[in-house]
Amino acid sequence: MIRAGLVGKKVPSYDSRWDEKGHTMISHIFVSFSEFITCVQFGYLKDGALVLSETFGFSEGSFRTVKLAQDEYITGLSGVVEKMGGIINLTFHTNRGKHGPIGRSSDGCGRSCSTIEIDPAISDRSEFSGFFGTYNSHYLSAIGIYVSPTPITGTVVKRENNKPSNAQ
Repeated sequence: MIRAGLVGKKVPSYDSRWDEKGHTMISHIFVSFSEFITCVQFGYLKDGALVLSETFGFSEGSFRTVKLAQDEYITGLSGVVEKMGGIINLTFHTNRGKHGPIGRSSDGCGRSCSTIEIDPAISDRSEFSGFFGTYNSHYLSAIGIYVSPTPITGTVVKRENNKPSNAQ
């Protein structure tokens, strides 16, 4: 499993870290925002029931819910980040399209903002392996995704024999 990128800034050690590694059956994404994205929370299907993650950040301002269809899964993530730190908006990419941007419009942001896109070429539900990130007392400072790459069908994994040439 690998961390396939980060929307946001590498943050000081005093920001709180969160990790939802292995939570793959996401059915809902809850996002709060005002000037910046302030909070995320995830809903997962477990034995047919909705289970909520912890709340990462604090809920303030506007609120938006993304509900994924049963056959829909995360394939990527993008967002606009202000150079001074906060995430202005997020877009969740799925096998069926995009949800977002969620948050404040980045119109008029100019050079004080940058767009970050994470596209790890996920093509199967089993490759998405969860989210991770950080938050502080003001906003969500970073969010990224875990990916578990799977071999392409028909790919042969070759194991090298590293024995010395004079070994019997």
